[in-house]
Amino acid sequence: MIKKHHVIFDKHLSEILKGGGVTFIFHILNLITVYLLAIFISKSYGADAYGRFSIIKSMIVIFTVITTLGLNTLAIKLGSDVKHFFNRKFKSDFVYKSYTLILIWSSLICAIFSFFKDEIAVLFFEDSQLLVYFSFFPILLIASTFLNYNSNLFKGLGKILPFAILSAFLGNIILLSYVIIDFKSAEEANLILFLTLGTCLSLLISILLLFPIKLEKRIRKLQLRSLLSSSTPMMFSSSMIFIIFSIDVLMLGYFRTSEEVGVYRIISQISSLNVIFLIVFGTIVGPKISNLNSKGDQQELKKVIRSSTKLIFFATAPIFLTILIFSKKILSFFGPEYALEQHVLILLATAQFLYAVSGFVDLTLNMTGRQKVYTRITTSSAIANILLNIILVPLYGLEGAALSTAASVLLTNFISLIYIKRKLNLVLVYNPFSFVKDGIKNF
Repeated sequence: MIKKHHVIFDKHLSEILKGGGVTFIFHILNLITVYLLAIFISKSYGADAYGRFSIIKSMIVIFTVITTLGLNTLAIKLGSDVKHFFNRKFKSDFVYKSYTLILIWSSLICAIFSFFKDEIAVLFFEDSQLLVYFSFFPILLIASTFLNYNSNLFKGLGKILPFAILSAFLGNIILLSYVIIDFKSAEEANLILFLTLGTCLSLLISILLLFPIKLEKRIRKLQLRSLLSSSTPMMFSSSMIFIIFSIDVLMLGYFRTSEEVGVYRIISQISSLNVIFLIVFGTIVGPKISNLNSKGDQQELKKVIRSSTKLIFFATAPIFLTILIFSKKILSFFGPEYALEQHVLILLATAQFLYAVSGFVDLTLNMTGRQKVYTRITTSSAIANILLNIILVPLYGLEGAALSTAASVLLTNFISLIYIKRKLNLVLVYNPFSFVKDGIKNF
């Protein structure tokens, strides 16, 4: 007879599944939107235009991490901490202080970028057509920075629906609508225009939903220095992670052509399907880890992590196998030249799968006060990634970029897993063979 509680499901799995449902739906819709954008832009504007578009998107990802100063990740932690937010009211002024810091820093970064935009486009990427994109870049970066902070704050406060819609979906659907409607004219400058408009609209809605925020009568006033001391390590670790996942696109843009960037970007996006559940359930698990850690409930913390890693493994394995088996057919859909890079897709997909089933190493370290350790780990991996890209991309192109990314991703998680096991006595990787063993015991 089977026991009352099935092997796979328990209380935490049910909560994660329930909480991640809305996020999952909008994340899937966003992925569909992203792939449709890739198809329409590539076919209407050409692979080189999609390459330039991909370069801008990668730059926004990396620069946003820098301009948020790690305060976006800290917003998740503080927003889910009862010492800072409880009963729908903020008990400290961390949001206002964070906004002040972000505004000053992002404005400075944008001013510096505007001054050197010609040199970056012509000398670094050797593509003068990027100048049109760079003209909108400062506005896009500031809007993306504050939208990223607001989205993470929604996540920390448990407001999953606003996070799911505003973080990326709304902006992408606005851009896709333009691309479909204006398919025949193919004015490339309008790509960055509508990307900026979509981001600004999402930011405006997020601000209207957040402000004015409700404060307790006796509010804790935080020092700017204390916020930065907590957020800066998170910024460095996050920036290193995004460098690991985005520097390959920029290196291809520097050493090779925009057309190759476009092909590689599509392959990268297909392989990233392996991390969809890691991202989706991370919106639920991150605040849970922070909350349980602040309460000192290590037993429940271990249960949450164990349940989530189990769920991610069983959800991700079918996606990985599908990509492996049908890799050539999937790429052929985008064009015959894409199918020639089947081995690149297999390599990236394997690395992404191993990254996903390694569990929430970043959340576990950041949300338990070990962000400095994770910063050192990711910095080492990012440096290795940059060096590998410099060596391999000029020689092997797409293969070199994929190999560099795969090696650095696996290095990051391997070191993190060892540290977490030794210091926290947590095993983040789920063993699928234990499922069979436990199933037999329950009969």
